[in-house]
Amino acid sequence: MEVLLTGLEWFAVFVVGLLARFALLLVVVAILAIPPALVLMAIGGYGLARRRALGVSRVDGLDWRRDLYYSPGHTWVKRDRGPGLRVGLDDLARRLLPGARRVELPRVGTVLQEGDVATVIACGDKQVKIASPVEGTVTAVNRAVASNTSLIHRDPYARGWLFSVAPASDRSPALLRGEPARSWLKAESTRLSRFLETELGVAAADGGEFVSPAPPLLSQAQWEALTRAFLKAS
Repeated sequence: MEVLLTGLEWFAVFVVGLLARFALLLVVVAILAIPPALVLMAIGGYGLARRRALGVSRVDGLDWRRDLYYSPGHTWVKRDRGPGLRVGLDDLARRLLPGARRVELPRVGTVLQEGDVATVIACGDKQVKIASPVEGTVTAVNRAVASNTSLIHRDPYARGWLFSVAPASDRSPALLRGEPARSWLKAESTRLSRFLETELGVAAADGGEFVSPAPPLLSQAQWEALTRAFLKAS
């Protein structure tokens, strides 16, 4: 009997010690996990705060900014310093160009007419010519995008801008802005989904998030049809 009690006491001590070690391990893991969690929370909070500061919101799965002008070729235009205009790609355009690996920007001093090819973007073995949405003389280009094409995808409405022009006219661009632009983008999102499914035979959404087919998976004819229909590529 005494041997049995001794054995039970030893077993109880062993179990308590094991539980104590397990609890200590959980505490250590929790302590180690707190800094990364705080970092992720800080990054998420910064991203949300920055989106709000830029005025970025969602419309039918796409990001947009109310203060920008939008062209039929899915470029945006924004008043830059003084009379200048800054140009970039909107969210639908950047989603059509996943994995962009090269961006060719216009030379400073180039005179562009509305519709002239201003930028060439290569995605794998495909490329697309982006037309200028306004008439004017190129005054600056975003060299950061040329060396880091991911900016187009990570920050299309700010750091991912393409070039700036001095407009040929002081008048505001004859492009959509505000609520008309929002309604147009929503309609374009629907049109694109239908185009991808009926013309290319691919699903356009995954759980409500817009997904574009990778350019290398499209034939040249499909790629040209897609970019001509939505980016007004020549």
